Parts: sequence; structure tokens; C-alpha cells
Amino acid sequence: MRGVRARRAAALIVSGLALAVLTTGCGTGRPTVIVVEEGVPAAAAELPGSTTGTARKGQQAAPPRGRAQETPEHLLVAQGDLLDHKVTPEAHEGVPVGADRPECRELARAVSGFLPAGRTGWARASVVAMASALPDDAPEGQKRAAALDAASSTVTVVTLGSYAGDGAHGHFAEVQASGRACEGGYATTADGESVTVTRVVPHAASGGDEALAYTVEAERDGEPYQTELMVVRKGGTLVNFHASRRSGEAQLAAPAIEAQVRKLG
Repeated sequence: MRGVRARRAAALIVSGLALAVLTTGCGTGRPTVIVVEEGVPAAAAELPGSTTGTARKGQQAAPPRGRAQETPEHLLVAQGDLLDHKVTPEAHEGVPVGADRPECRELARAVSGFLPAGRTGWARASVVAMASALPDDAPEGQKRAAALDAASSTVTVVTLGSYAGDGAHGHFAEVQASGRACEGGYATTADGESVTVTRVVPHAASGGDEALAYTVEAERDGEPYQTELMVVRKGGTLVNFHASRRSGEAQLAAPAIEAQVRKLG
């Protein structure tokens, strides 16, 4: 597991806006996801529980009033923004999920990729890493292994919504409060199946005007289930990144996050 973390940290080093993965001091061994500007040390970003740093400052920022919102489709990450990932626009949005604890509802919805109501527009795309092409004479075993790896690749779903006034700021605060209240878990129903969330692990995150990130560990039909969630607000725009996986670690596509944060300006 530690080896996987190390490889994941190495993969999150990007130019321009850097995604740094740091280990939290709470003993969970989970990563901290931080989006920082080039030249700004990751150590300067806020860790969970601290009262200073860029993440805390972002939480205080309200979106500028009266600023016209661009069409969401123009703000959403697209194929031209990524070279080694396939980006597929999506038009479908699932039904909002509920939770057995009312205070966990907004977190449960965010984990399912749902953005709050009141949007003036929204757009969604899925992002998955493209497998490296194998030579025609590659051994059959290598081809089968590559096909299985591609089939099990984690898909990062990016959902973007625009809100008028202080709507995005208010909705972000609701998700943040829900996450703090529900770290001990909750129960929900997704796609007709009961899901028991056993633990919600917060990670420090910064990007845009404010950001948050969680690892959500759950069980579905007795099988472990993990979702990685990151929510970023920039002005009146909210972006939800989530990736789920039934086995192993769900890993958000770092290049997709870097490209999307950059595109928000």
C-alpha cells in the first residue's frame, strides 16, 4: 500500500499548477491532495485541523458579486486539454441520493457526483487514462494483462455547475459542514443498493477560491468500496471530481484536476 502511495505521489507532480501528495499526521496513512501555484511550497498549504494556510483563507473568500458566468461547457475540461487521457462528455446526471443521517445528505450527494440545485448551467465529462499501445508482436499474456488493466482503470468524473450570486459559496459550505459531521460514517442507497460508509477521511486541499477533498471508505454487499472526492469553487462555479472503485484504491486523475483548475482561471 505504501508503494502505491509513493507511485501516486510521483505521478502527481505537474508543472504550472502542482498537485502534491503529503501524508497526514493523524496516522491514517492517507494522502493529502493539494493544488498549489508553481513556486509555492506545498508545506505552506493548510493541513486538516489547522487555522492558517491557503485552504483556510479560501474558505473565507466569497465569490465576486455581479460577475457574469461563462457557459459551463466552455469551462469544463476537454480532450484538447489532456494528451494522455480520454475525455468523454456526458449528458446524464443521476438521481440525488439520501442518507440515514440528515447532516450527511450533502456529502452523500457530492460523493455520488451530484451538484446542488439552483444551477444556471452545468456540464459533465468522464476522464480515464489511455493505455500505452503495445507492439503487434507483443506476447499474448502481455496483451491480456494490458486489457485487464484498461478495464479496471479508475474513471474520474468531472461535474461543473455555475451559480448566481453567493450560491456556489453557500453550497460549498454545506458540503464542507456535512463532511465534518459525518467522518464516522453513514448509510445511503446508490443505484438501488445499500451502501454503508464506514469512514470519511478528510485531506487538505486548495485550488480556485476554496477546495476540499475526502476519501470515503464504504461497503456494498459486503465488499469494500472506495470513493475519492474533491470539490473546488472558483467564483460562482463549483467543480466536483469523484472516482470510485470496487477493489483497490480509487485514484482521481491528477492531470484532469490540474487541467480543470487551470481552466477555471
